[in-house]
Amino acid sequence: MSNPLISVVVSTYCGARYIRRCLELLEAQTVAHRLEILVIDSGSPENERSIVEELQQAHENIVYVRTDRETLYAAWNRALELATGTYFANFNVDDWIREDALELMALALERHSDADIAYAHWAATTVAQQPPTGDDPVSFHSRYEPALPLFYCYGGSTQFWRRSSLVRLGGFDSSFTACGDLEVLCRLTLAGGVAVLVPQVLEGFFQNPDGISRATDVSLQEQSEVFARARRETPLDRLYSIDPGDAASVAGAWTVLGNMAMQVKVPWHEGPLHDAEFAMSCYERALDAMPKYRSAMHNRYVVQFGDVRWGDAEASLDQLTPREAAAVRGADLDLWGPSIEPAVRGPVLEVEGGADPRPLHVRSAR
Repeated sequence: MSNPLISVVVSTYCGARYIRRCLELLEAQTVAHRLEILVIDSGSPENERSIVEELQQAHENIVYVRTDRETLYAAWNRALELATGTYFANFNVDDWIREDALELMALALERHSDADIAYAHWAATTVAQQPPTGDDPVSFHSRYEPALPLFYCYGGSTQFWRRSSLVRLGGFDSSFTACGDLEVLCRLTLAGGVAVLVPQVLEGFFQNPDGISRATDVSLQEQSEVFARARRETPLDRLYSIDPGDAASVAGAWTVLGNMAMQVKVPWHEGPLHDAEFAMSCYERALDAMPKYRSAMHNRYVVQFGDVRWGDAEASLDQLTPREAAAVRGADLDLWGPSIEPAVRGPVLEVEGGADPRPLHVRSAR
């Protein structure tokens, strides 16, 4: 089609039972007339082609490409090369999407020209391609800050990009099987990018027991690899607004990051993350920058004490005078930290109608 606003990739492999409903959900979007739908059939042994060709008779905006078997992210990259829309999104064949979801995310990027990607709240569903019920848990996301992908993938099951931003990042790393969407968010942080939150439940993420993120241990292995690399390679001043030449500023930022490792609320977990190993490494980095930085020493003591490592907790104070040790222990076991701001705080889309907006008009692509 000519002049699409949004290019959407649908990658399919053994998805014949889902593909018709998947495309119908996209054609029911409030901006369906501005969609370019790119179906990448990655060598599926099933007959998705016949279903797609049938729907192509009624919808000229559907493009079908069949390839040899390839990774999900290779398929997304293939679609990215073909895409002509201002925005680029993926949609999983077995998920559900609210009828105004793509319109709202496009609106978020139009209103916030500095943002590279839009994301929204989503529900974990137990029935494929069906809207969430009152029993389905909802993942409510916080406003963007650059450290988020060091702890979880905030992008949701449908990543909605400004296409030029994703191209500038080099697309997805096709060597990944399950965590390429997390890895590219870490690269966005490295590039100093920005994400905008749409504070609505727009997606139903089907918890498919046979899906690539749940059927094997590959997802956990890749996730650990991505986290380790991002935590090792991301410069501190990409995460926090600091002076890299000021020891107190650097120590404070490492302390804040360590606190985040203990306290960040992953949207689909019941409690805080409590990543004590990473938190301790951050506190040690703080103390490397500024020995005897009190907040880092206190927090290191608190984490060890909370993990019932009382001997280690007390040993960490051995080089201090009794007065200094008492000051570090403090009167409570709360984590201490300076008031240090993220390098950027992402915007939140403000919409008409408050918490439950109706579909809004999206202007033509610039």
